[in-house]
Amino acid sequence: MPMVYHEGRRRAAVYAPGAYGREEGKTGHDLVIFDGGLLWNLVAVVDPFNAGRDAGEVLGLGRKGIPVVRSLREAIEAGAEAIILGAAPVGGRLPGEWRRDIRDALEAGLDVYSGLHTFLSDDPELREAAERGGARIVDVRKPDPRYFRVWDGRVLGTEMKRVLVAGTDCEAGKNIATYTLYRALEERGASACMIGTGQTMLLLGARGLVMDAVPSDFVAGALEQVIVEEYERGCKIAVIEGQAAVTHEAYGHVSLGILRGASPTHIVVAHVPGRRWRAAFSHAWKPLRVPEPGEELALLRALNPYPDAVLAGITLNTSAYSPEEAKRIEEEYTRTYMAPAVDPLRTEVDSIAERILRG
Repeated sequence: MPMVYHEGRRRAAVYAPGAYGREEGKTGHDLVIFDGGLLWNLVAVVDPFNAGRDAGEVLGLGRKGIPVVRSLREAIEAGAEAIILGAAPVGGRLPGEWRRDIRDALEAGLDVYSGLHTFLSDDPELREAAERGGARIVDVRKPDPRYFRVWDGRVLGTEMKRVLVAGTDCEAGKNIATYTLYRALEERGASACMIGTGQTMLLLGARGLVMDAVPSDFVAGALEQVIVEEYERGCKIAVIEGQAAVTHEAYGHVSLGILRGASPTHIVVAHVPGRRWRAAFSHAWKPLRVPEPGEELALLRALNPYPDAVLAGITLNTSAYSPEEAKRIEEEYTRTYMAPAVDPLRTEVDSIAERILRG
């Protein structure tokens, strides 16, 4: 079974020292944006650089009632039962300065959830600390080998709508689009399920696997298996998180495996208006261009095993623009692509949800 933690909403603290409010703190940001998602009641964010502030205000969202605290001790005093590593350090490795806090949390009986590339459960010192405290280490990125299988097309035989939230680049808002669209469908009474392909969505409560940790031969088949299982549980509309973009020079192989595993009947394209070059790739030997949604969509349709996918909508990250300019951009993309185009953090995704339900 893919990793899923539906145990009731537990009290948790996001651990992101030096990263909260910065690019590498994306996991923690999404948890705060959605008030802990389906799984958590967030009691604190640990980040000494923003201590004393409200976690929502750090992100420009207004007050969320989640304090940013200086230390792990303060998070425990706030009632945390679990610690979620809410940052992705360069290379995905455990920073040395985090080790003591994580060990102390485990010894205090707090479960630790990690999406790092290096698995905490393989560390003898941390395993021993967990045993002493009666705590768990949950490496969200560690894949379940029972899902290592080759795609065989069974997903095409399901009588369900499969909505892939694809993107034109990394960090284009796919997590936000996936979560908001899933909730909008649920609110309309749809038998919807949310399929995650990265650690943040799994921590928000999606079912699935972290696909970049699955051997490449099995990415499409593993995702196919997850979707078929959800269909057998009664899911009629699967909202599936994509990764990066099929045009992405570094990560497109994972994106392509997800596309084929999902074989979507509907596609939502996440895009950042005005972004010309790939995010976090200034080190590349030449600038890597970000395509427009239409270019990405043409390839998604051409490479999709399902032949007639509908463009359900476009989600936009307009955080760099004023509200007035953002509205103009939404209207421009809606006209250009003849499909609803909205920023999920500024405009409801109702129009996209209705388009999926209609066709």
